[in-house]
Amino acid sequence: MRKVLTIAGKELRSYFVSPMAYVILGFYLGVCGLIFALTVGAPQAQAEMAGMFHTMIFVALMMAPILTMGLLSQEQATGSIELLMTNPVRDIEVVLGKYLAALGLFVLVLIGSLEFPLIMERFGDPDWGAIAAGYLGVLLAGMAFIAVGMFASALTANQIASAVLATLMLLFFWLIGWLAFSVSDQLGNVVKYLSIYENFQDFAKGILDSRPIIFFASLIFFALMLTVRTLENRRTV
Repeated sequence: MRKVLTIAGKELRSYFVSPMAYVILGFYLGVCGLIFALTVGAPQAQAEMAGMFHTMIFVALMMAPILTMGLLSQEQATGSIELLMTNPVRDIEVVLGKYLAALGLFVLVLIGSLEFPLIMERFGDPDWGAIAAGYLGVLLAGMAFIAVGMFASALTANQIASAVLATLMLLFFWLIGWLAFSVSDQLGNVVKYLSIYENFQDFAKGILDSRPIIFFASLIFFALMLTVRTLENRRTV
C-alpha cells in the first residue's frame, strides 16, 4: 500500500506542477457554474439538483479522458514505462497509484462544486438526502470514467489517441441505452443495464438502489483489471 500511495502522491503533485489541474478545475466548475446560474435564474426554478447532476456527470465524462490521457501513454511515449517496470513494483500498484491520483483531483473538483447546493440552501429548502445520493452517483460515475480512461491510456503511447479512445468508449456506455427503444423488451433491459445514463437516473432522483452501484463497481473493477493486464502484456513482450 505504501508504494501505491507514493505513486499516487507523485502523480497528484505532477497535476499541480503543470497547468492540467487548474485547467480541469476551471473547466468543470466554469461549465457547471454557468449551467447552475442559468438554472436557478429560471422563472420557476426549484431548490433541487436533479438537472444539475445530469450536467455534472456529462461534464465529468468529457473531462475524464483529458484527466487520464497521459497517465500511462506518456510513460510509454517517453520510455519511462520500461524504467518503472524494472523497479520492484507490481503492475497493479502502478495502476492503483495513478488511478488514486486522478481520483483525488476529481474529488477536489466535486468539493468545489458543493457551492451549488450551499447557494440553494441560502435561497430555498433543498433535500440534502437527495443531494447526497446525487453526489454519490456523480462520484461513482467519475470513478468509472477514470478507470476507463486509464485503460485507454494503457493501450496507446499517444495522448491524443488515448483521449479520443476513452471518449468513444464512454460515449458508447452513455448512449447504448437508446437502443432500448428499437429492440425487444428483453434485449432492451440488457442495454439499459449497460447504460451509464440509465444507471445514473436513480441517483439524480435521490434514490439509492443496489443495481446501479453494482454496475459502476463492476465497470471500475473490469476497466482497472484490463489496464493491469495490458501492462502485464507489455512486461512480457
